Amino acid sequence: MVMRLSSVRQGMAMRLYESISDEKEKLQVGLNWHDDPELLYFKSGQFRLTLNLKEYDITDERICFVNAGQIRKLEADSRKAVEYAVHIPISELLFQDPADPINEKLLVPLMKSKLLFKTFLTVSDIGFLDVLQVLNESIRHFRRVSTKENTGTPTSHAFVANSVSDQLYLRATLLQVLSLADAYGMLRSRTAQDTEKQTEAVKASIQYVRDNYMNKIYIHDLSNIAGLNEQYFIRFFGNVTGISPLDYINRYRIKKAAELLRTTNIKVYEVAEMSGFHNVGNFMKIFRNQIGQTPMAYRKNFNQTIIDTKNKEKK
Repeated sequence: MVMRLSSVRQGMAMRLYESISDEKEKLQVGLNWHDDPELLYFKSGQFRLTLNLKEYDITDERICFVNAGQIRKLEADSRKAVEYAVHIPISELLFQDPADPINEKLLVPLMKSKLLFKTFLTVSDIGFLDVLQVLNESIRHFRRVSTKENTGTPTSHAFVANSVSDQLYLRATLLQVLSLADAYGMLRSRTAQDTEKQTEAVKASIQYVRDNYMNKIYIHDLSNIAGLNEQYFIRFFGNVTGISPLDYINRYRIKKAAELLRTTNIKVYEVAEMSGFHNVGNFMKIFRNQIGQTPMAYRKNFNQTIIDTKNKEKK
């Protein structure tokens, strides 16, 4: 499962994500949302996308705008499925003068979600080819000059804009996309129907898991947060996410454990405890079921992959 981080935060480089699925490994981005809009470019193959509890089958080349705060889940549904993603950090694109008309009429309304992007652009839409040209130029540029960063899954990696010139290039690309979106009518004003009670209930329960995964979490706590009967909540959560609340909790804990195994040298039993598992045997069993290998093997294989990649780059 892939967790995509925000493209830009204070002191962090911008990233362009590339995913290429094959017969053995297919992209899976778990249920999540961001404070910034996100641009997805489905280049080829088939995908299943969930946006605010609505499912879409992607079978042709298209661009998708995920508005800030929208719950989304994505998985490749075929081999050789190619997809790119980049966050649009509106706050990082603001001009210095607060009274600048671009800030007032476009960037600030987007940042405050008063303006929303059209969800899909296809080849039949006016402006699609212009946006696609900008994206393809950016992809070619980052393939040529940027550093590749492992995301923890074999299907996906990130092109990292480390240099000032590369960060400026990507910001200019995003401003170009916003310019085209405004020019071709790809933006609309927010309506009351855009905030759905069910969507907010799911987000609240998921956020609780993320904030408290190191501690014991009871299903009745999640159902109370969502304002639903416990049995109904279990069914509702399963219908939305495709897994039970307990499975989601365990998957999130395993994701955090995998991050610790990749980025630290702390002992496995400490990883288990820091990830919310207070029984090491249970942790080992769930980790192996989800990842396909033991925690120690996962850490060893990840480190070896980093070494092999560096050796190839030297050659």
